[in-house]
Amino acid sequence: MRVSRGKEKAVDMISGKWKDSFHLVYSFKAEVEKCSPGSVVEIDKETVKYSIKGKVREKECFRRVFVSFKACWQGFLDGCRPYLAVDSTALNGIFKGQLASACAIDGRNWLYLVAYGVIETESSDSWAWFLQNLCNLIGHPEGLVIHTDACKGLEIAVEQVWPGVEHRECMRHLVANFGKKIKGKVYDDNLWPASLTYNSRKHNWHMKQILAKKSVQKYMAEHHTKIWYRSKFNEICKVDYINNNLAESFNSKVRKIKALLIVDMLDKIRQMIMEKFDLRMRIALEKWPGYLIIPSVIKALHAKSKGLKMKVVRRSDVEAEITAVDKENREWRYPVDIAKETCSCRQWQVKGLPCIHALYFITSLRGPVSEIEPYVHEFYSVAKFKAAYVDNIPAMVGKQQWDILDPGFKLQAPVLRRPKGRSRKTRIRSSAEGAGLGPRKRKCKRCGGFGHIARICKNPVDPAFGEDEADLHAGDAPFVAGEGDLEPSVVASSVG
Repeated sequence: MRVSRGKEKAVDMISGKWKDSFHLVYSFKAEVEKCSPGSVVEIDKETVKYSIKGKVREKECFRRVFVSFKACWQGFLDGCRPYLAVDSTALNGIFKGQLASACAIDGRNWLYLVAYGVIETESSDSWAWFLQNLCNLIGHPEGLVIHTDACKGLEIAVEQVWPGVEHRECMRHLVANFGKKIKGKVYDDNLWPASLTYNSRKHNWHMKQILAKKSVQKYMAEHHTKIWYRSKFNEICKVDYINNNLAESFNSKVRKIKALLIVDMLDKIRQMIMEKFDLRMRIALEKWPGYLIIPSVIKALHAKSKGLKMKVVRRSDVEAEITAVDKENREWRYPVDIAKETCSCRQWQVKGLPCIHALYFITSLRGPVSEIEPYVHEFYSVAKFKAAYVDNIPAMVGKQQWDILDPGFKLQAPVLRRPKGRSRKTRIRSSAEGAGLGPRKRKCKRCGGFGHIARICKNPVDPAFGEDEADLHAGDAPFVAGEGDLEPSVVASSVG
């Protein structure tokens, strides 16, 4: 505790006192609104009663804050797909709140932060307040999709703010929760395929295997009522994500600044957004001149179109039946209509990019109709990408130069409701997140194995070390695996 108190004093000397930082939120709000008209910073407070020498007094304490810059929410409406991944991550400072975020995706499939803020806890009331502020800015775009994890408070808030919206549930969380209650090979073999297929017939076949027992039917009806399978995704959003990876990517980006004072953290995230907007706009202007569709998208489609072995039976210049043969010599037939940009597998309609069946038909044609670019949705165009980043966030002066705003009271620090003991700053990871990303693992200096150290090792000595080398390192500290947050590529590899 002596070291902890000394550290807190050192942080106060460097960054300012923690209790005084909350009153600066009003100065941050005034500075943002002055530099970036149209941007929104909403602050919520609560009145707390306390007693001093028998007299009851009141003070105004910080509760929540919401931040969204005009360049972000306007760029989302003009250039991004109507998809929002909503999640929060725990703060590491003295204030044990949650850093909430709403992330979108641009035409290059890069993360696009629309809004962020701090809430006191993941309750339905706090989430409804955050989402309502976001709804006031973006409204209800056509085909809007909200993607969340298994947080009950967030699920209730989404239904309150956007009733009837397509609400997706993170498949990775669903599988983890499902595996705790119900086990069996039939579920392991059918749960992921039921989620990944775009075709409703294939989905229904897998669901028959899963829902054969009434107990499983009851569990799914009670706990997983949101959309978690691609066969029910709408055809307007053009995003086929089944995992809430965008939110996890943002949490990974901010993991080093979650312990800062609240105004420092909010301003640091603003700087991160400003840098990304500038970098991506320069990429569009310098590397993509003359392109209609983002080059990486076309390059990926050309790579998919090579080496395909299928049969084409044409009905007309725009319609055909594409027959593919699997490893078991079973034939699968897919009607394709390139005029309507549809395929019976539904991948083209859901993603906005031609599937392999459509690519095979398109590349088999001759003349201008054999070009792939005209069949890619406009969400992947360079024009849409530029529209998302056309306006950047204005630069701001440091907090020492802000005008001190007087709202008529001093905003105090929130009332702390934290458990005893030292707070954890890194979460314990699930083994399903990939090898080496679970709980901390020790590496033995004697045999090279994990889970123990050389002092208590009973395994044969690894020849790579030798007896002398093993004895030399017998008293070394345990090896600690990397503790960075989960990246989307790791999630994708862990789920196949």
